[in-house]
Amino acid sequence: MNRAGPPGRAVARGIALVLLGVTCGAAQSRLPAGEADARSQPVPSAATASTAARVILDRVRPSVIQIKGFFGTNTAEAFHGSGFAIGHRGVFVTNWHVVSEVVLYPEKYRLEYRTAAGATGRVTVRAIDVRHDLALVDAEGFAPPPLRLRPNAAIGGERAYSVGFPLDVGLTITEGISNGRVEDSFEPRVHYSGALNAGMSGGPGLDGAGNVIGVNVAGYRASQLVAFLVPAEHAVGLLAGASKPPLDVRQARDEVARQVRAHSDAMLAALGPKLPTQNHHGYELPSKPAAFVECRAAGDPAPDQPVSVERIGCDAKSSLYLGRNLQPGGLSFQHQVFTTRTLDPWRFARGMQAAKGSDDLFGSRRQLAPFACKQRNVELGGFTANATVCLRAYRKLDGIYDLHVRVVSKNGPRQGFLSSLIVTGVAPERALAFAKTYLDAMQWKP
Repeated sequence: MNRAGPPGRAVARGIALVLLGVTCGAAQSRLPAGEADARSQPVPSAATASTAARVILDRVRPSVIQIKGFFGTNTAEAFHGSGFAIGHRGVFVTNWHVVSEVVLYPEKYRLEYRTAAGATGRVTVRAIDVRHDLALVDAEGFAPPPLRLRPNAAIGGERAYSVGFPLDVGLTITEGISNGRVEDSFEPRVHYSGALNAGMSGGPGLDGAGNVIGVNVAGYRASQLVAFLVPAEHAVGLLAGASKPPLDVRQARDEVARQVRAHSDAMLAALGPKLPTQNHHGYELPSKPAAFVECRAAGDPAPDQPVSVERIGCDAKSSLYLGRNLQPGGLSFQHQVFTTRTLDPWRFARGMQAAKGSDDLFGSRRQLAPFACKQRNVELGGFTANATVCLRAYRKLDGIYDLHVRVVSKNGPRQGFLSSLIVTGVAPERALAFAKTYLDAMQWKP
């Protein structure tokens, strides 16, 4: 078992270089071919749609399995999801998050399948795609006909279906609408307006002809009929590599770490070499850096408060699921901009220093080492600030770290800001380079 400790001397020196290397100069700143026009298609009656659901369920039933995870020698399940035949000789696709515990802790968990007819057997993981939340598995002694994949993009407005084993109530089909690709999403997803419940993860999302348009992956618990599918093209890509030797459990964590780093590198590269900024009471601060980053702003409208606070928060919504309380690959930042007309500079500075930022970095010490931090005053674009840059290592994934940056301005007697940046699951040198990019974007332009 590889155990990564806290960042060593080389990493600590890198943190210091980020703080010392900040410059004080200005920041640089139709339908697919062959498809008929939707207007020419008749609108099915409710009875016709329900009949289609029954036909599709009967057609896919033999090829869909429930995948169950067990802890140790227990016969009571620890978790379960769904899967469906994608290749001959018993090759099935499911979600990575359905099998992740077995891949990361093979000595603790085992997998079994159960068919709609009640047959059971052993499941082994053949290949993984952490970035797209997919995995290929082999079902021992069971090789039904594979479902047909439709790798072209799902059309918005067409009828769609989802099949799986929700909440251990048996094989189920739900009916809804495909709304096509989600706009401004870092990782591609198909928006399915239908019910998708726990246990259906890894099951097939289907069009009206029973072709697979995606793999069930997620739904919003606080919403109604908003769910998502991984586009079928990524299952096709994973299957194309299925001829390679099956995943070696002894090297599985190295493969997971490699895929996590690749995801984070791609996400940070998509932000570009320089961050856009917006002026807040004289401070140019990083703003929405890409279409897939979601930003929100709020403030206190009460005019009689001694300190006015404006809050801006941005989240890339790009994190990956590795396990409970372990979701690398994310990026978020928050600014709190303070102004006062009544407090003296000392009281204002004291109150600003006591403010809290977006420091919600969860995770257990069993999975993550303590943070190693460097703090000092730095000269940014025309003003002085106090900056703290921290890294912490993932104990079981070599070369993977979380980054936390906290910046507090020190130049204004009646205005100032607190900014926090969090990047999870990234190589340390890439994290420190982005920390410098983040600090370089900050300027004083009253």
